[in-house]
Amino acid sequence: MGIRKHFFSALLLVGICFSISAQNFSTLFKEGKAYFDKGQHALAMTKFASITSSADNSDVVRYASYYYAISAYESGDANLAKNMFLQIQQKFSQWDIQPEVNFWLAYLSAEAKDAESTFSYLKAIPSDIKVEEVESLKFNVVQSINDINELEYLLQANMGEVSIASRLAEVILAQDVAEQDIDRLNKLQDQFDLSLNLAIEGIDSSPKKAVYNVGLFLPFNYRDDSLSLVRLESNWAVRMQRGVQLAIEKLENEGTRVNLITLDTRDSQARLDDILASGQYDDLDLIIGPVTQGAVRIVTEFAKKKKINFVNPLSSNSEILTDNPYAFLYNPSNETIAVKAAEYAIENFRENKNVAVFYSGFGDKPRADLYKELIEKDSFEVAIFEGIRPQESVKIQQLFTDEEEVEKDSLVVQMMLDEMDSLREAEVEDWEIYNERDFYEDSLKIRPDSIGHIFVASDISSHAASAMSGIESREDTIHFITSSKFLTAENSVSFDQLDRLDAVMIGSNYMDYTSQQVQEFRTKYVDRFLNSPIREERLGDAYLGYDIMVTYGRLLGTYGKYFQTGLKRKRFIKGELTEKFNYQFSNDNKYVPVLKYKGTKVVKVEDLENGEQK
Repeated sequence: MGIRKHFFSALLLVGICFSISAQNFSTLFKEGKAYFDKGQHALAMTKFASITSSADNSDVVRYASYYYAISAYESGDANLAKNMFLQIQQKFSQWDIQPEVNFWLAYLSAEAKDAESTFSYLKAIPSDIKVEEVESLKFNVVQSINDINELEYLLQANMGEVSIASRLAEVILAQDVAEQDIDRLNKLQDQFDLSLNLAIEGIDSSPKKAVYNVGLFLPFNYRDDSLSLVRLESNWAVRMQRGVQLAIEKLENEGTRVNLITLDTRDSQARLDDILASGQYDDLDLIIGPVTQGAVRIVTEFAKKKKINFVNPLSSNSEILTDNPYAFLYNPSNETIAVKAAEYAIENFRENKNVAVFYSGFGDKPRADLYKELIEKDSFEVAIFEGIRPQESVKIQQLFTDEEEVEKDSLVVQMMLDEMDSLREAEVEDWEIYNERDFYEDSLKIRPDSIGHIFVASDISSHAASAMSGIESREDTIHFITSSKFLTAENSVSFDQLDRLDAVMIGSNYMDYTSQQVQEFRTKYVDRFLNSPIREERLGDAYLGYDIMVTYGRLLGTYGKYFQTGLKRKRFIKGELTEKFNYQFSNDNKYVPVLKYKGTKVVKVEDLENGEQK
């Protein structure tokens, strides 16, 4: 440690004046000091040794002990040096050299990487003595610690020590971003006035503001004529906006102010391009929306260029996330849902590994494709892989209930023919006891036990309902798995049917409409707008707008404009109407619970397995 020589130079004891009662101690001390001054510390120790054993409290004994301790250290025996300093501390407790002795003990403890003892000894040194050396020693000893728990313990024992807090922050920041405890970092930064670099790649800082500008980009289709105004009242985008407005009021009560700016994206793409190019939206802190394909493309490019975070409230299409740290999906992506569904199927549906996969179109085909790929890697066989348009959902049910005529088993047919031959040979007049139809039977086109489970890779409730109706009409066992998003629809699938079929739903921002938070929101909405916040199936709604604005508004208030500095350091963040989100490793919401309907409510499978029904 570079501080040692500097410290020693301040401690050189020149012209020591003391009364020596024993002439031999005087001679030994002078000889020992001469060796010490020449750097011959081993020889110096031989001279000081006999003096240190004296019970005398004279100056010669005290200084001999002190130089002996230093000589022991310089000779490579740190343990002997420490013991002698401890002896000095105890034997000569009133001696004014105690600050130097405590520093030496702290120094030796630091060399032994005993930070707790180091700080303990340094506490005994008056704050106005050797300030630079003391702070330097603190810095050096904590730099050798890489364990977060050890640093937390040390900080607890030495409250207010900036050197420990600073090192703790450094060690936390040295972890992968996803493992960093952002809440702890913020507390350290505030409590100890640290200047921490909490930035992530591409984002230098996350400024906190008194008011956050939030843009709501939705297809309102606003026009001035009275008929359009009437239609606007029933527009899902308007209901979603109202949910956002109620959320802003809640946020303000919590201390986060939001200035809402709306933009109708229903007009031409060229006009939207012109509006965004005008610069009037450059100072937005967050964009919610848009939802139409053309508008999403334009806003994705705009937000990336202007470094504005935006949340797509409806889509599960992960394309907007590609090379764009400012884009977020509110819902889990198609890929995330497919992975979770495949993991569950592979673990639980192994008895019959034949599979039927249905999707509704271009939007959710990536979900179907990845699911097929994943389960086929585990020796499942996808026997049916078919796209069904939303208006033709009944085709799924028909596929599993339609029958066809098939010839009876050949042995049965032969027995029937033999029976008629016998009657004919016996000259029985009505020997033709079977007609042509009797040699055939009705059979399901999809034979019993030929399919083990169905995966509906779509959020459309009519697809799920059709598949379950087809399963329920059969006598064989077919498992069913799909997204839970249809559970948000006002007129959804029968919960009793979900229970009977033991249907599995991969959670996609599921809201428990019996929760206290939802009930409070419904009450506020009805009181304010005099109608119910209708639950939509595939479009936005008031519930969705409220949940997004409260959840992301809190992120703005807590972490600032670029709230991903917090998201990447937390595994989960709590939703307002939904349970929670996970953006730790991706801007795609990775929290996807597996759900079933049991008793009277939707529950997580993990709770069922643990004997809980929360």
